Amino acid sequence: MFKGYRDYYRPRIDTESDMTHSWRRRLIGLLVLYIAGASIFLFAGKGGPSESTNANDSVFAASTDSVYQLTFRGFEGEEQSLGSFAGKPLVVNFFASWCAPCVKEMPDFEKLHANHGERVTILGLAVEGRRPALELVRSTGVTYSVGLDENDLLIELGGFAMPTTVFISKDGQILESHSGVINYEGLISRLEGFADYE
Repeated sequence: MFKGYRDYYRPRIDTESDMTHSWRRRLIGLLVLYIAGASIFLFAGKGGPSESTNANDSVFAASTDSVYQLTFRGFEGEEQSLGSFAGKPLVVNFFASWCAPCVKEMPDFEKLHANHGERVTILGLAVEGRRPALELVRSTGVTYSVGLDENDLLIELGGFAMPTTVFISKDGQILESHSGVINYEGLISRLEGFADYE
């Protein structure tokens, strides 16, 4: 049968091309959602108000035993538990190289470690991969204990934004979970307010 002019030049629907464009649109949509979520996460730690949760006004799921059973990965790949720090107050600081406020406060944690390391333990846990975390630790020159948070300890210990600092008593009680930047003076005032800081 003879095809007319319109039938001959009618554009063909390329289903494979349409599927590719549909897939790309979905991927772009997911990326936009991811970027928006990451921006909110960063904003909460960088520009938003800092927030602290005390053990007295919030129910922490972690008991003394469960806090000491929580594990993290050392930079050399070894698994360690928070229980290895029992006996002294423990300050756990969550950091990442992409978090500018985290990088800014690391020298204050190093100062605390240098001046009060015999009375309190500092543990820095990176919420990113080993390579960028190790590069950041080397560039800042911190000498306190560090590792990788591969088990969502940030959430387990009451954090919700970056940076987060958690204060744990020498007997394993979570005293405070502080989301937001904290400086050296803020660290000292908190430690002096805790009964087990001698």
